[in-house]
Amino acid sequence: VSDYNTAMMASEDGRHLVLMPHIERSIFPWNWAFYPKDRQDEISPWIEAFVNARRWLEG
Repeated sequence: VSDYNTAMMASEDGRHLVLMPHIERSIFPWNWAFYPKDRQDEISPWIEAFVNARRWLEG
């Protein structure tokens, strides 16, 4: 739980931005408000973030 329900912050000068995305909520195309009709994915491209994280952890 973040303070003040914050999911994004920026520095006062706007040069730094932090974001807390919830890509686990976008794994399947039907989770998206819009998904290109020309793509026939069973799992959305966001899965690559988890694949890469696992590879990194496995060394």
